[in-house]
Amino acid sequence: MRNEMIGAIVRRAIEHPEFCRRLIDSPQDALQSHGFALESEDMAEIEKIRTTLGEAGEDVEQRLIGIAEQYGVNPRPNE
Repeated sequence: MRNEMIGAIVRRAIEHPEFCRRLIDSPQDALQSHGFALESEDMAEIEKIRTTLGEAGEDVEQRLIGIAEQYGVNPRPNE
């Protein structure tokens, strides 16, 4: 279940840039407004992901795609 939930959040961040920005700025608010309810362990994982976005000049979308693949989620199911 954890992988699916985190994968769904990452996919939403890829598909909706505004959600991604809100996730980076205020993860609790962004998740709550999109109906995600996470346990503390999952929230810690999201926080870890959030802090790594944009490091070393990486493209945020490319980083999110890599994270989604780590969780076994196809970030672009239509391709």
